[in-house]
Amino acid sequence: MIGSSLTAMLLLLAFDKDQPPPQAASLGSLQRQAEEARVAGHASDAEDLYKRALKLKPTWKEGWWSLGTLYYTQDQYPGCRESMSHLIRLEPDGAPGWTILGLCDFGVKQYDEALQHLRRGQALGLGANDKIDRVAKYHLGMLLTRGEAYEDALAMFYSLAHAGDDDGATIEAAGTAALRKPMLPDQLPASDRELVYLAGKAFWDVSGAHVTQAEKEFEALVTKYPGVPNVHYFYGSFLLANDPDRGLAEMEKELSLSPRHVPAMVAIAVEHLRRGESSKARPFALDAVRAMPESFAAHTVLGRVLVEQGETEHGIAELENAERLSPESPQPRIALASAYVKVGRNADAARERREFMRLKASGKMPGEK
Repeated sequence: MIGSSLTAMLLLLAFDKDQPPPQAASLGSLQRQAEEARVAGHASDAEDLYKRALKLKPTWKEGWWSLGTLYYTQDQYPGCRESMSHLIRLEPDGAPGWTILGLCDFGVKQYDEALQHLRRGQALGLGANDKIDRVAKYHLGMLLTRGEAYEDALAMFYSLAHAGDDDGATIEAAGTAALRKPMLPDQLPASDRELVYLAGKAFWDVSGAHVTQAEKEFEALVTKYPGVPNVHYFYGSFLLANDPDRGLAEMEKELSLSPRHVPAMVAIAVEHLRRGESSKARPFALDAVRAMPESFAAHTVLGRVLVEQGETEHGIAELENAERLSPESPQPRIALASAYVKVGRNADAARERREFMRLKASGKMPGEK
């Protein structure tokens, strides 16, 4: 009996030696079935099959991506976060994984994590994933607005305007940033929605080079809401490019409503510097630094004013302070390069020029704070 059993076992092994292991065959079958179920729209079956396959092969990156996006399309954000967390551990330089993780963070209102993860996705670059990129920029713009990084937020919405994403929700989000309201659009009071939409539409038309239409919307905005904070600043920012005298007038109207409005002070100082009027720029730059000592933009413009007026060492100190406050901003660096040349610090000037070019090429343009 023993010999017979041994012979049978040897025959079985000989028969099976060229066959794939049972587990490997099961994995391939599960992977195929999961994809078929997903394509057929059988979400529940696909979810179960992906989970079974991933239990057999936890390193299957495509499986984590497919399961995570399956969850995402069904608004099942906790499951999506778990799946994408597995994926980014396997593929830490994959922009899509970080991006979908950030979108699912947003879905469960983990906004700080969403901001971090969406920024990581943007930094890595989504390449051909245009649809995901547009959704990411929309959510990132809202989160940057919530965090008071208004200029960065508007940069996101500017790119969406060029892509033609002019739906009402995106325009409203842009208007929230343009009027410097540190909240998500769904947190806006009902009384502000017309105001915000009008501001967003003006921004959209400026971004799309529809200047005549934008001018009409700005006029309607300042006529209907003359006492609302940031309306005159927003309009003034638009005018400074093409009608600087009117732009300065709008900035001064903003300061009459909000005397500690640092971005308006900085904008006025910069315009006077552009005109070679450093003596007119100086009081606005000084007031901006006093009002917001943590503002890199305020220290930058004050440093430029001081250098222009011959107080070079004092100006360099202000510019170096600006650089410490915002190391990723190109603006203080190019101003520092010029100031260093004036005092013979040529090696330092060359270093700042290199950093300026690197930051400018990377597209890192922090907001004005």
